[in-house]
Amino acid sequence: MGRIAEQIKGFPRSPSDKRELILGTFDRKFAGGGASLRFHCVGGAGHAYLEVKIESGHESAGTLQSAILSIPIEATAVDSFVLELRRMDATGMGKACLGSGRTSAATDN
Repeated sequence: MGRIAEQIKGFPRSPSDKRELILGTFDRKFAGGGASLRFHCVGGAGHAYLEVKIESGHESAGTLQSAILSIPIEATAVDSFVLELRRMDATGMGKACLGSGRTSAATDN
């Protein structure tokens, strides 16, 4: 969790700021699947978004299970999320929630 916190701390620094993290793997030769988290801004005002791509690495009825979500986020919420991730890293337990204008994405350990 500490590695994730370090990579996204301070996001967004500018309207052109973008960060991407890959968790797991999208390589079908390995089990478990993967998730891609792309933090980016849209437009000159720098509206922040999180694009999440999830792939299970498992086929069901001949279809690889996957999802792509685009979630508007607030810069102050990223700061809070980073603090929660660091707390999880230090204690080895807890929950970190990334709030947005409409919903939240949660990570529970």
